[in-house]
Parts: sequence; structure tokens; C-alpha cells
Amino acid sequence: MMINKPYEIDDINYQRFDEKNHMIFRSMWDKSLPTYRQMFFTNIEKHIKSNKDGYTRFDFAFVKAAWTVYKKFPFAFAWKGDSLHLGDFYGTNWTKPKFQIENLTDFTHKVKKAAKFYGASLVGITDVDERWIYRTGFNMQGLSSKKMQKGGIRAGEKEDSILKSAIELPDGIKNAIVMAIEMNPEAISTAPLQPAAAAAANAYSRMAFTLSCVGEFIRNLGYQAVQCGNDTALSIPLAVDAGLGALGRLGLLITPEYGPRVRICKVFTDLPLESDQSNNEFINKVNETCKNCFKCAEECENQAITTDKEPTFFQG
Repeated sequence: MMINKPYEIDDINYQRFDEKNHMIFRSMWDKSLPTYRQMFFTNIEKHIKSNKDGYTRFDFAFVKAAWTVYKKFPFAFAWKGDSLHLGDFYGTNWTKPKFQIENLTDFTHKVKKAAKFYGASLVGITDVDERWIYRTGFNMQGLSSKKMQKGGIRAGEKEDSILKSAIELPDGIKNAIVMAIEMNPEAISTAPLQPAAAAAANAYSRMAFTLSCVGEFIRNLGYQAVQCGNDTALSIPLAVDAGLGALGRLGLLITPEYGPRVRICKVFTDLPLESDQSNNEFINKVNETCKNCFKCAEECENQAITTDKEPTFFQG
């Protein structure tokens, strides 16, 4: 089935994205940034002593705890998942043969239902578009924990060259299951105070759990599963292709259900699935709204959001 995309790609100018240019990674290698190789804890004690609302010890304890599952599940963002199978009392032999799919539409519906059962707020499926795969980045296939690698770069113990590996998905991977995790609305509304950071941290912990379960579920059916958070590929274009929402002026995915108040993760797989179509009606609505609404740009303290009426292309 031919799927009409709600965008055009300028193949002359477009280049696949390098993961090192994510803002969170730029602070590891770009010496021009004031945050170069600084850790989150750099100013925490100073904030606590100030006793300002939203920056108390209680608030930072709240945020730190919200990261717990994310930190304890290093295999959640590893391409091979939990390959050690420690304490696996179900066995693995029965998981090796490929599960036989009788009705693809019905099966796809069940897979989406399973993803929501494991914690996804929204689920969509799309064919893999190689243009959204990072050109270079962490070689996730060879890593058990990206968190440790990032910490090593910041501490000066590892070279940033480990961010420059060519990214290629395993053979046979053709589909992406894209999932959005809702963030708590009350906590997000406090931004930039620490409860908003806790909402993001909690979403990442839930993401780690959801990814781990969905990935293992697919492997138990005898297929490959490549679990990804922000790594490996651009999440927003994949989410748009999977019908989850639209790209807004603020540079985030806007969903009909939650607005931009989501975090995105994905599982690449060779599991046969039916792809969703992009939500073109919603995308057109967002495009028209963003052309005439500048609220996010006006509220941005660092003027990082464009005020151009029409979308523009810039390659820095």
C-alpha cells in the first residue's frame, strides 16, 4: 500500500544526523559550551542551600529517585536486550522458532495492545526509513550500558570517538514500533523547577521497563528486537511516520492526546507488522496553528525557537 507522507525531503541538502550533535552529547565534546563535561550534580548543593521552592533537598531527592529504574536497567537500551537470562525459569528453547502469524491485522492489533499493557501511552508502527537512522553514534550493538560510556566521556576517561561509529541496523529489520510515554501534567507544569525534571526522569524509567518488556516479548516470538531510547535513530520523524502526531514549532512531537508532554522510544524489529499511516489531518492542523502562534518562541528564555512564519532549512 502506498502511503502518502505529509512532508518532502530535499535529498540534495538532507544528510543523516550524527548522534554526537544532540545537545546532551555536545556537552561531552564541544569545548565552546559552558556546560562542557559538567555533570548534573555540579550545582545541586548550591541550589539546596538556597532553599528556593522547587530546588530544595526534597525536590532533588524526588528527581534522583525517579531515575531509579532507568539506571538499574542498562540492558533496556542495548540492542540484544537481557542476553544473560539470569534467573530465567521459563527456559529459552521454545522461544527460538519463529511464531507463525495467521492474520497480520489481528496480530498487529495484539502487539500494540501488549505494548500498552507494558506501559506505552501511545503506540504506532512504521516501515524503517533509513534517512532517520543516525549516520554515526554509539555502537549500541557492542554496548551493554550507554550510561557508563557517557559518564566515561564526561569524566575524561573515554575519547568521544566512541560516538562516531557507523550505525547500521541488523539484517532483516524492516519495522519500527514507536511508543510515546506520557509525562505527569502537574509536574511538567512546574518547569523549570525540579518536579518537571522528575516527570521526565520518571518517564525514562517507565520507558526502560516498557522497552525491556516489548523487546523480550518479540524475542520470545522468535524475532529480532532492537530497543532504543534517544539512540540509533531520530525519534520524532519515526513517530510522525507511525501516526503518533506532528512536529511543532517548538521542535517536539505534538500528539493529539497529550500535546508535547511525552517521551519517545522505539523497537526496531523483523517481526511482520502492518504499518500505520501518518496523521495527516492533525499534521495540517498543527502546521497551520504553528504558523500563526508564537507562544513557545515568546516564552523561550534563550530564544532557541524560531519566529519564522514558514519552516526553514538550516544546516549548521
